[in-house]
Amino acid sequence: MFALPQYFQAIMGLDPQGSGLRLLPVVGGLIIGAVGADRVAAHAGAKVTVAAGFALVVAGLALGTTMTVASGDRFMALWTFVVGAGAGLGFATAASAALVELSAERSGVGSALLQAVIKLGPAFGASILGSVLNSTYGSRVSLAGLPAQAAATVKGSVFGGLTVAKQLNSPDLLGSVRTAFVAGMDGAVRVAAVVALAAVVLALAFLPGRTRVAETAEAPRVQTGR
Repeated sequence: MFALPQYFQAIMGLDPQGSGLRLLPVVGGLIIGAVGADRVAAHAGAKVTVAAGFALVVAGLALGTTMTVASGDRFMALWTFVVGAGAGLGFATAASAALVELSAERSGVGSALLQAVIKLGPAFGASILGSVLNSTYGSRVSLAGLPAQAAATVKGSVFGGLTVAKQLNSPDLLGSVRTAFVAGMDGAVRVAAVVALAAVVLALAFLPGRTRVAETAEAPRVQTGR
């Protein structure tokens, strides 16, 4: 998701405000997924809910790998919303399931660990996916006939490439820069989809079908019946 603003500005030609508005489907999906997570988990259990959430992420990312230079607002909104909804559903349920499995004495440690994961996870993810994007972009963009300094600028970033292409008034270079950047984004999205697929497998393998929240909620009913 970190590369979406670059796509909106570099490929679609939007300003920062327009780019920000087009991130709303991701935010909306996250909110909807997180708000509905408790109800879904209460009926289906943590295992199924988390797996379903990350399966939605996989589906959205799989759709995202078909991005092209000509992809429009509707397509971008669709796949980013699906990814956001799946992430909200999966992450919220996984965090809740992890905390309720801990005893009261260890809940503070568990909460601190989750906060560390939340803060460090995006940084590691952005580093890895950014490396995939940049390496793919650098290997795909055409540098033929460019002076060394201009070639370094083009290879350094998509915005540098766009600047050089406009300065040289080169439609071919402009097209190459945009196509190479989208190819890099597609590669990064594929890696993210593989990670999300692994999360589905891990959820099905290790998460409990029901959390202790549900079990403790039923315990007073049994005692009252006596």
